[in-house]
Amino acid sequence: MVVNDKGEEIEAKYRITCAVDSIMENLGRLGAIYKEAIDEEDTYFQHPCRDLSETDEALRIRRVVRGSLEKWILTYKGPRRMIGEVKIREEIETELPDPEKFRRILEKLGFVKVATIVKKRLVYSYDGCEILIDSVSGLGVFLEIECKERNKIDAIRKSLCNCLEPVHKTYLELHMEKGGGCE
Repeated sequence: MVVNDKGEEIEAKYRITCAVDSIMENLGRLGAIYKEAIDEEDTYFQHPCRDLSETDEALRIRRVVRGSLEKWILTYKGPRRMIGEVKIREEIETELPDPEKFRRILEKLGFVKVATIVKKRLVYSYDGCEILIDSVSGLGVFLEIECKERNKIDAIRKSLCNCLEPVHKTYLELHMEKGGGCE
């Protein structure tokens, strides 16, 4: 996760419409450094008194697996602002030492599980940015560029290839459009 000094995530997301290998080759030519492959499982929750999809907010618990290491992160995402292909939104995260107890607390307070999104993520870094190749179960393959500065996203995008289709929706929105729900 890359956030700026205001606690905002600045990112652009693209559907990859060509071979992922060509994206990886272009990342290598750009000078991006491959960092790691991780597995993520995001479970989203609905607030008991307001519709988070209407307020454009999200609450999730993310399970992150790096090799044999596992950690759990609680994330709040605020409403997004779109500037061209770039999405800007407040993001607050904290690690959860006991995710099952926290999940039970949410349920006791009336929060309801909406959906679980599973993805394999390849992480690259370049010029203070993270470039992520996400294979999202049931949705396809995507590229995300996260930077502290919006202009860097544009420059990275232009240096890659023409087989990137802008996506303004979240993985949760795409999942729900396909008729997904709780698993």
